[in-house]
Amino acid sequence: MTPPILDVGAALIVRNGQYLVTQRMEGDSFGGYWELPGGKKEPGETMAQCVAREIKEELGVEVTPVKFFRMASYAYPQRTVRLHIYLCRLVSGEPEAIECQAFEWTDPARLPTFRFPDADLSLVYELSRVYPETLFDTTAHPPEYLEGVRLFNAGEYFEAHEVWEVLWHEKEGEEKLFLQSLIQAAVALRHHQTSNLPGLKALTAKATEKWGQLPELYWGLDLKTLREGLEGFVRRVDAAVPAAQGSLKPGIHLTVRD
Repeated sequence: MTPPILDVGAALIVRNGQYLVTQRMEGDSFGGYWELPGGKKEPGETMAQCVAREIKEELGVEVTPVKFFRMASYAYPQRTVRLHIYLCRLVSGEPEAIECQAFEWTDPARLPTFRFPDADLSLVYELSRVYPETLFDTTAHPPEYLEGVRLFNAGEYFEAHEVWEVLWHEKEGEEKLFLQSLIQAAVALRHHQTSNLPGLKALTAKATEKWGQLPELYWGLDLKTLREGLEGFVRRVDAAVPAAQGSLKPGIHLTVRD
């Protein structure tokens, strides 16, 4: 049985070049460890609403989620936790330790000195090397789109599909068609990971058919090259002996141009 998925919103709160981190209660799982504040999404909430509510409950302050930053999935024995991280600015109030043991504003370089769960260490290392205000720089492309590209290139096809699907719900027309094609490409390669050759072929056909309806360069992606790469990979898988099909690597890298 597939472990259940728990969607959790987390806030990367920035003020005066520092991040706000909180310490979990001793009686909680990972008690005493530090983390980005947040909590689980309630039915009917958007993820941004979840983040704002959780920060109010945990720290007694108002924050504005400015933009989506990152999604990280952690597979535990009992369930998979899907962490949706939003860049936030403090709007009003001063933090209080209401539903956490302690909190601290910290310079980026000090982040690795806090005791974070192992699953957070790569994110902590990344944040420790970046000046917080630069994370708010605007981009020509939606951050959810770029996060999906990052996950796709890391071979995390299911997670890429999840991020793109959030953005797909908000779009219409040609943009919606484009995002649906990327979702289908990600699901196709996920089928390859699970040795589902019919699924790989079917979703590839759906994705490439949509790319044929779009300009060759769309949202910075070369769709002609992408189509040729995915179709070529399917042909290689189809020609391989069954024992070797699952060992083939896609070799498809999404490069977004400005």
